[in-house]
Amino acid sequence: MKIVLLVPDGVAVRNYIYSDFIQELHQANFEVVLYHQIPTPAIQEIKKIQGDLITAYYRIPDFKERFISRILRESIAYARLLQNSNKLQNNTIMLFWNGKSKTFKRKVLLRISELLGFCFSKNYSWILKLENWYEASILKHPTTKIIKAELAKINPDYILNLHQRAVTTAPIIALAKKKGIKNGTVIFSWDNIPKARLLSKYDSYFVWSDLMKSEMELLYPEIKAETIKVVGTPQFEFYFKVQFQLSKEEFFTTYNLDINKKTVCFSANDASSPYEALYLEDLCESLMRIEEPNRPQILFRKCPVDVSNRFDVVLNKYHHLVISINPEWRIASDLENSFTEIYPSFSDISLLVNTVLHSDVVVNLGSTMAHDFAVYNKPCLYLNYDPVNPSTFKVKDVYGFQHFKSMAEIVPVGWINNRLDFKDKIQQALDDSETTGPDRLQWMQKIVKHPLQNNSQNLAQEISILCTSV
Repeated sequence: MKIVLLVPDGVAVRNYIYSDFIQELHQANFEVVLYHQIPTPAIQEIKKIQGDLITAYYRIPDFKERFISRILRESIAYARLLQNSNKLQNNTIMLFWNGKSKTFKRKVLLRISELLGFCFSKNYSWILKLENWYEASILKHPTTKIIKAELAKINPDYILNLHQRAVTTAPIIALAKKKGIKNGTVIFSWDNIPKARLLSKYDSYFVWSDLMKSEMELLYPEIKAETIKVVGTPQFEFYFKVQFQLSKEEFFTTYNLDINKKTVCFSANDASSPYEALYLEDLCESLMRIEEPNRPQILFRKCPVDVSNRFDVVLNKYHHLVISINPEWRIASDLENSFTEIYPSFSDISLLVNTVLHSDVVVNLGSTMAHDFAVYNKPCLYLNYDPVNPSTFKVKDVYGFQHFKSMAEIVPVGWINNRLDFKDKIQQALDDSETTGPDRLQWMQKIVKHPLQNNSQNLAQEISILCTSV
């Protein structure tokens, strides 16, 4: 059997292509083909890691939506956000609509989309019609002729999309359905379903948990429950592999950390969270009030796709306190502004594993890193205050997002509710980790199917069953 993996960006490389998923597909007798839109250096690194387990590589043709297709897609998103916010009784869902624009053309497009989306949101069946119109519109795009020829050449038994939001994969899936090729998608992250960016409809959907499945059944009632498969996600499997782990002595020596000090990891979000540098500065100022012999050090890891210099002033000011270890992600030189040109090196897996393994607590603003640390049963402190007032970016909106409803009735993290909290809350987490977010393992079990080590196998086995079923 032959499976095509759609890889529209570098994040999918880390979570799936570097994982055991490829090996599991091979053991299930699949020939694996990558249909991708990532740079040549990333492909070269994948070949070093996976060798002949991936038999062929095809580049996804450039696909630029026509104006009417873009309006249809954005109208669908706006209509579904309105529907989702109503169904879930959660107004923060509308914050996922990016209605701002610097160009006149985009402003016009968004205003038209908002008007159409509002009208079509009044009847769910109208949204489904919009989705059919969108699929029909992209099937008329000239690029589909190239894709059609390539699919005929590859002749796959199954197509799996590794990122359901990518626009470039929509015509591929549309053609696959037209040709009767079985297909599916992973739902990429724990917060993706309410965001209304499921661009295509598939034969099967692979989700992290029962919680995610129930959410999808509610928000997409046209999707049959039996097509939603709970398989987990491979991204946490690396933490269980000894080959990625260094001794504490080796890791601390390599990155000039003090082995005699406790370590606080500050993991930053991307530029959509504008006050990360202020949070880091508040943390630094607070820890400086602790006497030097007892003062923990800060290991700073910025978001891999954040290429800004917004932390430089703080890092220079507190260079004696903060050790900045940049994620080992690469940016292809030819198209630096394209997200598809950013990809992780394989070495970053070990860097992340050891950052979590050898840090004592993590501090961040609502990041998935809380789950990474939970793998090793380590505490997380969530930032829960606005460092700037008045501000259009409100931290209460962040924790109002639907995926944080999974914390109801449990205490999986500790909270930094103001800048004066840092010193005591961090000291408490370092002295007695079980008192900070004691329910972190319970939360992790709600978010991701356990055991975590089996998730690549789960996904490969489900696809194998689907391919052999009549």
